[in-house]
Amino acid sequence: MKDRTKTLLKDSFGSLVSNDRALAAAKTSPIWLTIIIFFLAVLLPLVPITTSYASVSGASGVNANSYGLKNTVSHFALEMYKDGNTLVVNDENKLDITNTDVTPIYEYKNSITNLTELRVFVAGYDNKGKTTAEINGKTKTVKNQDKYVNDIYENFKEVVSEEGDTKTYSMSSFMVFFKDVYTFFTFKQGTDTAGTSFQGDYKSFKPGTDLYKLLVESSKTTEITKPASSEEIKTMLANNVQIENTIFNNYKTFLKVSYRTAKDRSTLYSTLIFGGIYLGLSLLMALIIWLLTRGKNNPFNYMSLLTTFKIESWISLAPGLIGLLLGLILPLQMSIKMMLFIAPLGFRVMFLLTKQLRPMQ
Repeated sequence: MKDRTKTLLKDSFGSLVSNDRALAAAKTSPIWLTIIIFFLAVLLPLVPITTSYASVSGASGVNANSYGLKNTVSHFALEMYKDGNTLVVNDENKLDITNTDVTPIYEYKNSITNLTELRVFVAGYDNKGKTTAEINGKTKTVKNQDKYVNDIYENFKEVVSEEGDTKTYSMSSFMVFFKDVYTFFTFKQGTDTAGTSFQGDYKSFKPGTDLYKLLVESSKTTEITKPASSEEIKTMLANNVQIENTIFNNYKTFLKVSYRTAKDRSTLYSTLIFGGIYLGLSLLMALIIWLLTRGKNNPFNYMSLLTTFKIESWISLAPGLIGLLLGLILPLQMSIKMMLFIAPLGFRVMFLLTKQLRPMQ
């Protein structure tokens, strides 16, 4: 191995822990290697961020707290199965719906509390149409879908108790199959306290997929037969908990698939945004190093912008590795993950300027 190659390898690996080695690597490394190191340092901390967004499940909300959906969705799915109803995704990955009435196609009422726990709607609105609506006493232009959801909330709240001027309301969880999106809102049972909300679409479903049929597909261990009556549905679910589990798992699969488009878009946009931030920050650090070495008393005022760019590239590799490893290993919030590259890089530049590149005293 040539002496120059040995020196370059020594400086390259040493730059991970030593600013002196980083300065040496900036001098000895070719520009093509410096450019590779620069982009590698920017890309490494993006991996845990991209992974986090890509691993988000559309069913995460109902996994944390189903708000009774496990029971109510099972009844709904079996009722649709019993009646032979279909809801098929067409070739445009939409649903052929013309109905726009704010009238539920299904309601599940708790026989003990006598409160409705789930309402299901189908509405022939897409995500583009807009209308004028009065919301909170103000006239606004909103999407037809938003107005439809607001009308549901306004029209289906139930008064559960009344003491003087104080009223306590109950709002059922509800889901809406719009032409191009699916949405649901959950509420804590017996109250109007909002739980989770969700919106997905049908773009990831194969044309011809029957969404109702998807919910009642049998599993390897559980056979779901077509019920003959609503009473038989109650008996089926009461006597075989596996049927309810199978339908709810099918529902979570539906949520995961319908959320795929939003997840892919969120993953792409987040990666590009954070990548832009890290890229801009790295270039800014190179500029800062150049500016702070311009003083007459600084022995490094001969450095060019290209030289400070090479220095920044080599000192940013270690922060990039820190962002990668800690971001993948530790269960951190996104606000902390994004700082795993920024903070170490900032500290390393600060130490570089106060130790190796400081002015003469």
